Amino acid sequence: MNFRIKHFLTWIFLLQSTYSMGQQNQSDLAEIKILAEKDPKEAFQRLQNLERHLYKNTEGEALFLEGQLLMEFGLYNEAAGKLYEAEELFKNENCTSCLANLYNQLGKLYYKTKSPTEALQLHHQALGLFEEMGDLKGIAHSKGLIGSMFEKMEDYSQALAFQNEAVQLSKEMNDSSELSILFENIGSIYEDLEEYDSAEYYFQLAFELNNAIGSILHMPGNINNLGDTRRKTNRAAESIPYYEEALRISQVIGNTYLERSATVDLGKAYADLGEFEKAYQLFSEARELSENIFSEEAARQLASQEFQYEIKQKQLEIAQLENTHIFESRVRWLLVSLIVTLLGLGWVLISKQRLKISGTRNTLKKQEELIEIKERLLQTEKENINLLEARMSAEVAAQQKALTAQTLHVIEKNQMLKEIQSKLEDILQRDLKEQKKRLRNLIKQIAFNLGQDQDWEEFKHTFENVHQDFIKNLKTENPDLTPGDIKLACLMKMNLSSREIAATLGISMESLRISRYRLRKRLQLSESKELHQYLHCL
Repeated sequence: MNFRIKHFLTWIFLLQSTYSMGQQNQSDLAEIKILAEKDPKEAFQRLQNLERHLYKNTEGEALFLEGQLLMEFGLYNEAAGKLYEAEELFKNENCTSCLANLYNQLGKLYYKTKSPTEALQLHHQALGLFEEMGDLKGIAHSKGLIGSMFEKMEDYSQALAFQNEAVQLSKEMNDSSELSILFENIGSIYEDLEEYDSAEYYFQLAFELNNAIGSILHMPGNINNLGDTRRKTNRAAESIPYYEEALRISQVIGNTYLERSATVDLGKAYADLGEFEKAYQLFSEARELSENIFSEEAARQLASQEFQYEIKQKQLEIAQLENTHIFESRVRWLLVSLIVTLLGLGWVLISKQRLKISGTRNTLKKQEELIEIKERLLQTEKENINLLEARMSAEVAAQQKALTAQTLHVIEKNQMLKEIQSKLEDILQRDLKEQKKRLRNLIKQIAFNLGQDQDWEEFKHTFENVHQDFIKNLKTENPDLTPGDIKLACLMKMNLSSREIAATLGISMESLRISRYRLRKRLQLSESKELHQYLHCL
């Protein structure tokens, strides 16, 4: 009877211990999720230590979080592996909400790896699960992501349809934060379609919501977009206060990207008003900000490469420890087998010769295993050398990307100066004598500045250093391409947005769409094959 009571008490104690450990793991995961927003590297290391003690009910969440962190570090293959492991666990647990969130995360991952079609399918899959659960917030978020994917694929009608459906759901839930993002997305779609009145209306709605909830991080983008709609509808003077306010808030929150964007747009506004000296000054400031951004980006990429290298090293160390453990286990079992064999054969004198042969075979097998382990160690050393070479290549690539960005800026400035020169020459034919004299001096000054910059051939040389043999292969497969087609292909290869490409080439968005259509026709691409995918695979 006493034995049964002790057994029952022991069982109760084990249940309590298991429950308390599970609660502790849940608490630790919550802390790591918060830490991931501030210090992803520290969060990843804490997660690695935690996983050794995980129970089944938290392992899927931990793998999901690890996949998200690996995406932040640019380790997309490793991230996909962790996310798919989490998917299997979520399926076994029948956690529908977990699966829905995971599919949206996988969709973001596929978009980053240039697979928009697969990303769209995953977002649709997440939407279906949220609809099964009746989760309005998840449905609205998924539809917003689907609308964004259609916008990236330039299917604006579908993009607007899904964004508007997400807006209706967010209004029902009174979710101001999600609504502000959706209004901003819809405004961007109308801006791409050059329907600036509609774009301004939705940008204004997003601004009012962000202002009401005090979301200062989204304010610079809102205000800058409101300035864009005014400048693009020939209201440059009205746009200046918006750009200046966006610039001020960007400096307050320390966002260099938004600061650079506001500075460039402010310069364009002054150029439209004819204040070219002020515009030139602002473009110079924007150029300095661009150099700072690319310097920071190069440093970030280098740090990311170093962390990737550390992760690879740890994986190699784990593999070596596992191999050592396997070898030691085999040796232990070998010794045990040998002792048992010796004890069994000790009673039989006739089997002495067989025992000797068996011992010789086991020794040879042990030597073969030692040789195999040495070969693996040599292979590991070779992989370490390859990783060091990859890190050095990453540093060189980062410097080359910064040089490419500077060359693109010079080309953009040259195009702007040429446009100004053309306008001044037109004015020169109609103005007075004294004004003609001053304008001639200004034209000479602009021509002098144009002469100091590098031209397209230098940009092409720098581009080929970063993307080796791209232009050569493009010409080899498509000898009928014009210089304009090659320029457009190079800019698309660099992942520039449509607006950035149009600004660099000095053409409108409509002209850019025509140029893309001509390039696609000359490349003889089928309707099912995407232009972006073709250029990136070349």
